[in-house]
Amino acid sequence: GSDRQCIELMRMSREVYVRLCTQFRHKLWLHDSSHVSVEEKMTMFLTIIGNNERYVVIKRRFQHSSQTNAYFHEVLATMMTFAREMIVPSTFDHNQDNPGANKYDGFLSYFIGALDRTLVHAIIPSSQQTVYRARGKGKCYQNVLGIYDFNMIFTFVYAGWEGVAHDSRVLTEVMAAPSNNFPFPPPSIKYYLCNAMYTNTRGFMAPYRIVRYLGDFCHKRAMTKEEKFNHAHAKLRNIIERAYDVLKARFPILDKMAPYPFNVQRNIVIACFAVNNFIREEKINDELFAQYE
Repeated sequence: GSDRQCIELMRMSREVYVRLCTQFRHKLWLHDSSHVSVEEKMTMFLTIIGNNERYVVIKRRFQHSSQTNAYFHEVLATMMTFAREMIVPSTFDHNQDNPGANKYDGFLSYFIGALDRTLVHAIIPSSQQTVYRARGKGKCYQNVLGIYDFNMIFTFVYAGWEGVAHDSRVLTEVMAAPSNNFPFPPPSIKYYLCNAMYTNTRGFMAPYRIVRYLGDFCHKRAMTKEEKFNHAHAKLRNIIERAYDVLKARFPILDKMAPYPFNVQRNIVIACFAVNNFIREEKINDELFAQYE
């Protein structure tokens, strides 16, 4: 089909899709089956996560009624290996390619990325819903902690926490477990930008509390040094807000998860982050990244 059909079906251009399939073939992560190619397996998987489709719809569309479920889980399993290559810590170098680097160059040189969490819809058994129910809407969510560099690429992702968990608690627990390989900033003067829900400590810089922040500067310019700091902090930290916007616009399944087992839901989230990173790193024009640039 056309490039537009590919974008609508799989949430990426045809050129990026071809490169993605080629990488999975080259790395031997996926193989052709007797009746289904790597490309068709990938298309089924991307259609499910990119349009929040159910197996019954994919079965009718691709005419593989007995194996659609198996192909989805086959691709998802290989996506975990793919994610370990695509979601990697920053080199901690000041990136001059960042569009905001000129205006905030002196300020930006101290930072290696932005850190924040987001909530992803989750389907939870009724007996466990209390700790996952958040925002007072009756829905359940899983907490996802992400770190983004200033090129809108995720450098660390941890998914699966309960929706009611406090931001700072999630960060503390994730950092405490060596198996999570949390990318601590180097001992030199380098920081992650984070919001006021986190504690100011070595490697993490939050804004001044009880001082105007981004939404408060609409009609008045920053006056004091604290307000100027908060204004620059907000301008740089909104990179992660836009990054999450791109991710959720690309993969509607993150706003309305299908009733998979929870470990599968968590892996789907990681796969979405990995594919989003791949699209960004291929440096091919992407309409969603262009929209939120």
